[in-house]
Amino acid sequence: MKNYLIICGLSLLLASCAMVSYVGEKYPPSTSVDVFYSTHDVTKSYKVIGHMTYPVGYGTDAIKAKFVAYGKSIGADAVVITGNQGIMDSEYAYATGDALKYN
Repeated sequence: MKNYLIICGLSLLLASCAMVSYVGEKYPPSTSVDVFYSTHDVTKSYKVIGHMTYPVGYGTDAIKAKFVAYGKSIGADAVVITGNQGIMDSEYAYATGDALKYN
């Protein structure tokens, strides 16, 4: 049982170390970020300020939380989770998203 707890703890530590990769502009941090899964759902005028990727192996909730947290840190008003890339169920699979700034 003790070994199981150690393994679980190390797994959580490694999972929390995964970073969002980002290419784009940065603004002062924002306090809230809207989440969309298609740009067709965005009703406000916006511009795309950057593109994000994050490893898929951490689950949908983790991906959403990481994109929202990172979006806040770069001053995004919204993120659009656009999909998955790479070979699923492999270390090369990742989720993609766009960071938006409302006009």
